[in-house]
Amino acid sequence: MEFAMIQPSDERMRRLVEQISAAPGVADQLPSQEGQIVAAALAGASVYDIAGRFGVSEEHVWRIIGAAARSASGTAVAQVETGGLGSDTDPGVTGGYGDTGFGALGNETPDVVPDEPPDE
Repeated sequence: MEFAMIQPSDERMRRLVEQISAAPGVADQLPSQEGQIVAAALAGASVYDIAGRFGVSEEHVWRIIGAAARSASGTAVAQVETGGLGSDTDPGVTGGYGDTGFGALGNETPDVVPDEPPDE
């Protein structure tokens, strides 16, 4: 069984910067902070230095630089948004949290009676 080698960050950064350099105007097309992150990468700063300078995580820096590299190379990536644990994915009053199979959660709405109550 072969295991994929994790790419050292210097090599990964070099490859991404090389892709971005093919379209140097990419940094100017990005919003302020993202453009500054890409410009810092093009100037030779490491992902760790950039993250520290802007007060963001290294993962955020990799994501911005990776997106800029894809943009520079014309590669489109479909964004996928998923709900996390406990996400309200159903519309309505109960928010999709009905009977769970483990018993009712106690947030079910009362039965709706659209008619007028009887006169007493």
